Amino acid sequence: MSKVPTGPYGVGLWKFICARWDTFCKLLKFEVGDGSLIRFWDDVWCLEQPLKFAYPELYRIACNKEGVVADFVQFSGEVVHWDVDFTRMVQDWELESISSFLEVLYSAKIKRYEQDKLCWQPSPSIGFQVKSFYNQISSNGAGSFPWKNIWKAKVPPRVAFFSWTAASGKILTLDNLCRRGIILASWCCMCKADGESIDHLLFHCPYAKELWDMIFALFGIHWVMPKHVIEVFCCWQGSMGRHKNMVIWKAIPHCLMWCIWRERNARIFEGCELSTAELKQLFYRLLMEWMTAIGLVIFSNLIEFIDFCSLS
Repeated sequence: MSKVPTGPYGVGLWKFICARWDTFCKLLKFEVGDGSLIRFWDDVWCLEQPLKFAYPELYRIACNKEGVVADFVQFSGEVVHWDVDFTRMVQDWELESISSFLEVLYSAKIKRYEQDKLCWQPSPSIGFQVKSFYNQISSNGAGSFPWKNIWKAKVPPRVAFFSWTAASGKILTLDNLCRRGIILASWCCMCKADGESIDHLLFHCPYAKELWDMIFALFGIHWVMPKHVIEVFCCWQGSMGRHKNMVIWKAIPHCLMWCIWRERNARIFEGCELSTAELKQLFYRLLMEWMTAIGLVIFSNLIEFIDFCSLS
């Protein structure tokens, strides 16, 4: 495996993959063939964990800690014999461990005339599938990642990618830059008051809150804004159900967060800013362009589009 990135810089996608490496490895298990590729003490092959973790007291006194399975097994016809040497005689208090250790070894299945294989434990007969690994991660986490609300919304791919990055807590707001070792004065360029974090910038800043309140009023919805981006996407469908405006509704958080992020960057890097009214108009125009591009409905002007969205 390539080196795991630990510094403040590096490819974000590779860091994300590496963060799940330990979980991935726990779901792998070797099927023993001739034993030439499987490390006896270090790999998972006869238990659900390496032998060095299952029997640490025996591993400490093992003569050969680097050997492969083939170094320890001998065959007499079809009879298997295990030969594991230790640096000293086994003590009385270690007899139970050695008995269990040998029982595990002699119960292991060995296909001596085949090559060693690496098996995917959740579905050994099918092999590794990305869907299978995703299900394992989701079942072990606090909740399923709202990938459908992010990746299946009818929005431009780069906007969906931005939303995924924001939901993962990775967009480069000032607090995230500080974590990477870039020291800057942390203040929100939108409200010019509080420190800048992802959740504050996109939801809880008074400037952003006014925009979200506009949306809820337009759709006739009373809603308490969750704290984090990922929570917003998890519960965004809400009471809209199968309403005719569902396609628009699913695109709204993407569009509004994208507009706020673009405005934030324009203020920081270009020194120009829009008023709240101008940003509202930009949001509606951009959302209408997206819906027109997918052929939802053709609108002759912005007012017609806003009337179409309105539920009040």
